[in-house]
Amino acid sequence: MTTALVCYADGSEDIEVTAITDILNRGGVKVVKAAVAESGRTTVTLAHGSVITTDKNIADCTDNYDLIAIPGGLAGSEACRDCEILINKLKSQKNAGRYIGAICAAPGFVLSTHGLIGNARATGYPGCKTDTIINYCTDGVVTDSDARLVTGQGPAYALDFALALLEALEGKDVADRVAAGMLHSCAAK
Repeated sequence: MTTALVCYADGSEDIEVTAITDILNRGGVKVVKAAVAESGRTTVTLAHGSVITTDKNIADCTDNYDLIAIPGGLAGSEACRDCEILINKLKSQKNAGRYIGAICAAPGFVLSTHGLIGNARATGYPGCKTDTIINYCTDGVVTDSDARLVTGQGPAYALDFALALLEALEGKDVADRVAAGMLHSCAAK
């Protein structure tokens, strides 16, 4: 079974983290929700007040995952950027050629800060673009299959981003089926 680690931190963007988790679950991916917080804590408060109890603390996520996904939100992205455990997992993920997904502030603040984008095509929230994203794109969602990287611009693209993650993991047919079941317009494309 395909697996995904979805990172939840205090200040993560509510709609982004929810869309990622929901759509991957609908597509049959086994999702592990991880709190990027001090050791042992599994409850976080998202950017717009949703209080979420995750499956595990990031320190307890010792398995390998087919995808590690990081939502945006300024405070949430900063927490992810500063979490040594998560950064080490992301570096191992990249080195193993497994997928990484990041949306909104996360591509610039988390991935770019730690050299995890390289020459890949990527996007992110325009105000959070850093000069180290060499091939920055203005598209809402960008998949660089060679780099095993999926990025998105922000909350308005949360569903498209999550569907792109699902397509990367399970293929276009599964992503289209999930999109159609949600009455999402990309299913007609």
